[in-house]
This record gives sequence, structure tokens and C-alpha cells, in this order.
Amino acid sequence: MNYLTRICLGISFALIPLIPRPVLSAETLYFIYGPLKFPLSVESLEIYAEEGRITKEFAFFASQFDEKTLTELRETLRKRHKINGVKFSRLLKTPLMEDLLKSMGEIFSTHPNHNGFYAIRGALISAAINQPEEGWTAIDIMKAFPTEGISIDTELATKMMQNSQF
Repeated sequence: MNYLTRICLGISFALIPLIPRPVLSAETLYFIYGPLKFPLSVESLEIYAEEGRITKEFAFFASQFDEKTLTELRETLRKRHKINGVKFSRLLKTPLMEDLLKSMGEIFSTHPNHNGFYAIRGALISAAINQPEEGWTAIDIMKAFPTEGISIDTELATKMMQNSQF
């Protein structure tokens, strides 16, 4: 190998770490119920939110709810939020919000039995900072989640909903 070839190869290998890599984002929700794990793609939820169409994959989940609940789900998924990303980031780092996110992290996690606090906070901040002009949605948060899947503890979610004062 001549001297010039070695220099070019050296520079090439030095630049490899600078090549952008694809960022992880949640593609699947995993509804955990005891030992059972039911997957649902974020894409199916997005289709339902945008078009109102229930895909074959979403049909099983949709059959568990009445029409009113499905309508509320669609409205929730479509609702847009506009907020200053930097201010929102600061808000999420206050003790009160950290406690709330830690509670949410017990339900929404990167893996079963792992608190999703950091993943949720990161996804919320990312969605707020990268929001389109019209604002961000719940789907945007799911897509900003830093893992390929989101585990949802349905039993704990049900208990928390029943015990909430809202």
C-alpha cells in the first residue's frame, strides 16, 4: 500500500464514528397482563388516530371497549399540545413532576419491572422540542420513546385509575 492510500484509509476509519446512526423509537406497545404480553404496533394506533380505521391488529384491542371509549381514545391520540420545549424540559425536572413521572414509569417502561422514568421524560422533552408547528400528540411521544418497545403494566394502570381522584 502506498502512503496516500494509508492516509485515506486512516481518515476514513477515523470518520466512521461520525456517521449518523438511526435513532431508536418505539414501534410496538406491549400490554403486560400477568404472564401475558400483547403487542400492538404504534402504526396501528396512528392509523386509528388519523383515519379512524381499525386495523386487524388493533381489532382485538378495540373489541374490549365500547364506542364512546374508542371515540375518547381517538380524540386523546389526536389532541395536539403546543408548549415551549425548553420551559417544558425545566418543568419536568421539578421534584413534583419527577415524582409524577416516576409513578408513570411504573406503568410505562422500557422493559417489564424497570421504571420508565428517564425514557418517559426523554420522550416528552423530545416531542416538545421537535414538535411540528401545530403541536405534538401522544403518538409523537410514543415515537420519541428511546426504545423499540414500550411495556405497559395493565394491572397496575387499572389499579391506579381506580384509586385516582380524577
